[in-house]
Amino acid sequence: MSISGIGSYAASILTPSRGSAGTSASAAATAADSPAATKSGSGGAQKTDFTQMTHKQLFDWVNSKIASGEMSFDESSTFISMTVSMPVDGSSMAPDDKQPVNFMQSVRGGMERALQTNDSDLFTRLQTALHTMQRSQGEVRGVNMTV
Repeated sequence: MSISGIGSYAASILTPSRGSAGTSASAAATAADSPAATKSGSGGAQKTDFTQMTHKQLFDWVNSKIASGEMSFDESSTFISMTVSMPVDGSSMAPDDKQPVNFMQSVRGGMERALQTNDSDLFTRLQTALHTMQRSQGEVRGVNMTV
């Protein structure tokens, strides 16, 4: 299976511009507390939230799923392509750990574009990724014992 077939296209449709607004500073701070998680209001429990996750947090979430055997490498390819942050100036390909992204909405937008371009393979991969995110949304990923 080739990741490169979806990588550049998915990254271009899933990476928001650097100047996009709409994310509060508290959401960014909360999203940065732990990989692929935000704190809930109940005792420091960290829950997966694909609606306010950085590229790095998504990358860490995918790695944890692969390491635990919950996701195969082939299943991860669509997610891996979403973790690539492509700044306008082209300075870094490393996962961005600062800008939260609504990956669920980005995938829905990608599915719409795939339908418009009759790309059924991309649509199916994005639909599978969305179903995975929906199943994992809100999943407790850890507990902060220092709270």
